[in-house]
Amino acid sequence: MMLWVLFAVLAAAVVWAVTRPLLASTPTTLPTDDGELAVYRDQLAEIEAERAQGLLGGAEAEGARVELARRLIRRSEETQRLEAATHASSRMRQAALYAAAALPVIGIALYLAVGSPQLPGRPYASRLNAPVEQATAADLVARVEAHLRANPEDGRGWDVLAPVYMRMGNFTQAAEAFQRATRLLGESPKRLAGFARASIMLQNGLVGEPARQAYEKLRALEPAQLEPQVWLAIAREQDGDVTGAEAEYRRLLPGAEEPWKGLLEARLKSVSERLGKAAPNTRPADAMAAAAAMSPAERERFIGEMVDGLAARLKANGNDLQGWMRLVRSYMVLGRRDEATTALNSARGQFAGDEKSLAELNVLAQSLGLGS
Repeated sequence: MMLWVLFAVLAAAVVWAVTRPLLASTPTTLPTDDGELAVYRDQLAEIEAERAQGLLGGAEAEGARVELARRLIRRSEETQRLEAATHASSRMRQAALYAAAALPVIGIALYLAVGSPQLPGRPYASRLNAPVEQATAADLVARVEAHLRANPEDGRGWDVLAPVYMRMGNFTQAAEAFQRATRLLGESPKRLAGFARASIMLQNGLVGEPARQAYEKLRALEPAQLEPQVWLAIAREQDGDVTGAEAEYRRLLPGAEEPWKGLLEARLKSVSERLGKAAPNTRPADAMAAAAAMSPAERERFIGEMVDGLAARLKANGNDLQGWMRLVRSYMVLGRRDEATTALNSARGQFAGDEKSLAELNVLAQSLGLGS
């Protein structure tokens, strides 16, 4: 019953929206011409009288009669236009009435023909309980979120959800999920690294204090792991210790593999130029080609979770200035300058009419050496 009531309300709304402009009030009465014609006749008689009295010459009298004729013609044209508008308005009203009668009938007929009025609704709870093989990725995330709202102390749930948020580009939620999982399950290399990455993305590529602390703990747990050492070296550079950062980059570069090798080379080149030194040429052309042809699995750990996830989110919804700035910074940190330039140009196109956003993008471009 409620469904049909809803149909009736929707049909009434559609009919009102369609017919309202057609039923707008228009003049239905035409002004009479009798009074104006009498005035014109009187003026014509006055002209003839003044000509007979010698007050007007022949040419002047003829000119006055021509002017009166022009006024009569214009008045006649205006009357014809009003008559045409009145007839058109009448036809529009008829069309509106036909539409008002036909739209609900056509809509109901189409629904009965192609719809499924006998099909029961699918409540939100049933979607959450749908078989896994029938659920979409969004359904699965919603299911875990609903479970965690009811069981916020389920550390395992937060541990599962946090990396998913990272791949979706939801870095705020990812950082919170990693923190909750760490509080409930304890620190682990995976949780510390995940929280640090999310924090860096939230800070537009800057290594803030939360990320720094997480990476210091990760380095203590796994001294041989390259990721915390690289980001802690970048943190030194951001703090102004360019010489110390350069020494760290040179120390870490020989044993680095992708994607850290490209990142270290880019940072070392940058700090060497600032210090007036020559950066070592550690990557021949064939090695660069091999790095570009790396399989997705080899890049999944870092680039897949952070940069590519952010790029995918911006491709779907590009109205996020801070997201674009994070993406450009991330590409530059990874040494992927061409992609940084492409992302910067895409951001400029997205915010083409926003002078404030374009100014921020220009400042970012200058700070990264990508031009103005």
